Order: sequence, then C-alpha cells, then structure tokens
Amino acid sequence: MKKVLILLILFYGHLYALDRDSTLKLYHKLFFSLSPKAEISVYVNDNEYRKIFLSSKRLQLTKEPKDADIVLITDERTLEKVLAKRQDIQTDKKPILFVTDHHFLDRSKDIVGAFYWRKGRSQLLFVKNRLDQYHIVLPAEYQKFIIDEL
Repeated sequence: MKKVLILLILFYGHLYALDRDSTLKLYHKLFFSLSPKAEISVYVNDNEYRKIFLSSKRLQLTKEPKDADIVLITDERTLEKVLAKRQDIQTDKKPILFVTDHHFLDRSKDIVGAFYWRKGRSQLLFVKNRLDQYHIVLPAEYQKFIIDEL
C-alpha cells in the first residue's frame, strides 16, 4: 500500500510537470490578457517553460529580457538578473514582469502578478496599481484575482 501511494504521488508530480498542453493554454490566455499584441515575445530562463513555449505559434522566445514583451521569472537567480538589468531599459520599452513564486512580488513594484502553487492548488494574483502602470485592463474572468496592494 505504501509503495502504491508513493507511485501515485510520483505519477501525479510527473503529470503536473509534463502537462504541456494545459500549461501552454494557461499561459497563452494569461499573456494575451496582459498584452494586446497578436504575437508576444517572451523571455524565460527555465528549460521546461522554454520547451513548452517553443510549441506555440504566437509566443516567440527571446534570449534577453530587454527584447521581450513579457518576462516570466521562475527562480531567484533570474529575478536578480532581470531586476539588475531593468534599470538600463527605457521606461516605455520595459517588459511586463510575471512570476511563478508569490514571494517575488515583494521584490519589485514592476512585477504585475504571479501564478503559483500552494498546498496543491493553483493560485493567481495580480496587483492593481502595477497593472495600471502598464495600462493593463484584464478581462472580467480575472477581476477576482486582482488585489489593491500586497
């Protein structure tokens, strides 16, 4: 029984990690809600996300955050790198920052939102004044995930 439970947990973890279609669908909807463009350039340093986004015809991966419309930050090292280089980018050319860890929201007022997992449940969060900085108006279905401040 214990082995079966361990196998089920491992199997569930692999499904979550490798479910490319639903991950791509989720980020398509999310990114195209954040940007009015027909094609969006995305910077992400995480290999799993890069593989997933490569299968999209409407998301184009960039090699540098400064060349992206949206930057998806998944780890501390990338966050530090992006924030350090962000000062050199012209204000009107700054990409939208989105993270996969809600703790990162405290690190910069430029991060508009987060999609993350907590206690096995997906969580989505947007910060209103940060959306306003980019003149982003989210569709009605995302309104319940907007908070006024952290």
